[in-house]
Amino acid sequence: MEFALMFNALEGGVVEPIKWGKENLMPERSIIVLDESSQAVWLWYGSKQGLVARRTALRQAESLKGHGYTVGKSIIGRDIKTIKEIDQRKIGRVPETDKINQSFEEVLSRKYKELDNFVITFSTTGVTAAEVKVAAKPTPKPEPKPSVKSEPKPAVSAPVSTASKVIVASEYETDEPLPSSKPATDVEVELPELKKGEETPTEEAKVAFILKAVIDYFSDIWVSKKSDGSYAVEMMDGPVCQFSIKEGTIKFSANSFSGINPNIKTDIQKKFVELSKLL
Repeated sequence: MEFALMFNALEGGVVEPIKWGKENLMPERSIIVLDESSQAVWLWYGSKQGLVARRTALRQAESLKGHGYTVGKSIIGRDIKTIKEIDQRKIGRVPETDKINQSFEEVLSRKYKELDNFVITFSTTGVTAAEVKVAAKPTPKPEPKPSVKSEPKPAVSAPVSTASKVIVASEYETDEPLPSSKPATDVEVELPELKKGEETPTEEAKVAFILKAVIDYFSDIWVSKKSDGSYAVEMMDGPVCQFSIKEGTIKFSANSFSGINPNIKTDIQKKFVELSKLL
């Protein structure tokens, strides 16, 4: 017997099982359908869902595809290996999206029987909720043990050495003292050594400058750091750029900015150069 579940993808990476129905497909929602009959996880993005909300919903869909969903003593969708994404904004504009959406509409239009815990089955003949394991109520979770708070210990000030010179981390060599709102004291500051592959403060600042320059034009962006250390920046309609930084130099991939207006690309580059002068 094959089962299905519909979920509302909430903020914070939480999915909420909801009553089966087309009426749940709203512009401000991302809906996930776990369907054993089509062996697919259907992910429907409402037109008003931002990039972050879409990415969060996709992570939840991938989790359901990989692990299924436990109801009572059964796991629904254990062997599903496909995610089919539908962007409401692209319906009627992109043929591939229309094709997937048509299949999704067919799933939602099939006759079904409601079981317990929002589970449904498309096998409507001779099925009762009592005969299905998924109709069992979920096993209650054990009560969390109360945590014992320890009394905070009074802070102890460390003795300050007055016998050594001040060591200042700066990319500019200067003999002039740095301004400070506190009285000057002779304190030796040991700077931590950078680990292999770790970025210097200057390199981190340049990464931040690029992101600031991009977000001035695209208010809703998604940034991810790849396994090779490079950064990928995306907007609502697709990739913006991908870059890496080595020895203080920013290097963009060949396809960076290829999908956006050339004038915006130029403005982003000018903004980055302007901010870099602050270093």
